[in-house]
Amino acid sequence: MDKWFNSPWFIRVISLLLAILLWTTVNLDDNSQSDALLINDGSSEFEVLNNIPLDLIYDDDKYTVSGAPQNVSMTLEGPNSVMTPLVRQKNFEVYVNLEGYGPGVHTVNVQHSGISNRLHVNIEPRTVQVTIEEKVEREFDVGVDLINDQELVENYEIGDAKITPGKVTITGGKELVDSVALVKAMVDVRDTTETIENVQAPVKVYDMQGNELDVLVEPNVVDVTVPIDVPSKQVPIEVQTEGEPAEGYAIQSVTPDVEEVTIYGPLEAISQIGRIANINVDTTDLSESETQEVVVPVPDGIRKVEPETIEVDIEVMESKDQAEQVIDSIEIGVANPPEEGSVSFLDPEDQQISLTVLGKEEDIENLQAEDFQAEIDVSGLEAGEHEVPIEITGPDNAAYELNDPNAMIRIG
Repeated sequence: MDKWFNSPWFIRVISLLLAILLWTTVNLDDNSQSDALLINDGSSEFEVLNNIPLDLIYDDDKYTVSGAPQNVSMTLEGPNSVMTPLVRQKNFEVYVNLEGYGPGVHTVNVQHSGISNRLHVNIEPRTVQVTIEEKVEREFDVGVDLINDQELVENYEIGDAKITPGKVTITGGKELVDSVALVKAMVDVRDTTETIENVQAPVKVYDMQGNELDVLVEPNVVDVTVPIDVPSKQVPIEVQTEGEPAEGYAIQSVTPDVEEVTIYGPLEAISQIGRIANINVDTTDLSESETQEVVVPVPDGIRKVEPETIEVDIEVMESKDQAEQVIDSIEIGVANPPEEGSVSFLDPEDQQISLTVLGKEEDIENLQAEDFQAEIDVSGLEAGEHEVPIEITGPDNAAYELNDPNAMIRIG
């Protein structure tokens, strides 16, 4: 036996047998793994995928691309073991490679990556036609497009809108940017009764035919303020006293710091108001002059009055210094007469009034009818009978009293 181990040929035969055994073992393992793969693959599957995003690869700093669909459809066929994870994870890409293409119209193949070559892939469409244009950018002024402005609350008016920023930058293909005709911020004013303050409005871009253009707008939203103006009217005011001054004193004059205020509200309401006469100052127990701040009442149907408060100077004097004089035959004038029809006086019929003037004797003793003006305002009054207040203007250093502060008139 020792001779065999010492024989070179014996060693060589044994080595050959071991090599054959090792080769056989390795091949059996490979075949087993192959069989296992074949078993796991299972039967061939068929899958349709819709709405697969189509990517465009191009130099977007220099060009714009149009004409390519956003999505494509894909049909897959192959082993279930490969198909299932691909469909579940969708870790693949479908794209059109436009690198190397310049401006113009091109037909290019739709390609894919990340899909095993063990699957048969069919993409619809297989080719797409795209238009490549040189990218340009340009500044445009932004206007305001008021939506539903015909449904604004009746009698309300729209003022000039303010837009911030007033310009936007539009980027796109040269031909598309050249066709820009209108750049508008959209604001809905339906049923609006208050000024629209700093609303964020989307910016839309249109060509001359009114077609909206698919361009990049920066910023694509702007701040817009749209003034909504309420109908207004200036009307005179009349201040009245209430309460008696201190014993031995009398009111010499009552002078407001403004002669008119502005009323705001529906046109029908403000047209019915000729003056605000129910402004009262309290003179109870006054023994010296003072200035009072009083609230201007808001008439029925009116939204607001400006100013909301006024200051009234009240001059007080001792009763022994007060004189009284009656001024007769003061003609009543008519302001804002109607375009059609006439104004006739029912009371006073002669269209004249008498006025009691109070003040220091030296201030009032020489006053005459020409020193006073009496007037009624008939603006907005319709045909028919109306009771309207009489407005008196005259010297500031005297107080006036009317037996009846209103006149009865007929329009027709």
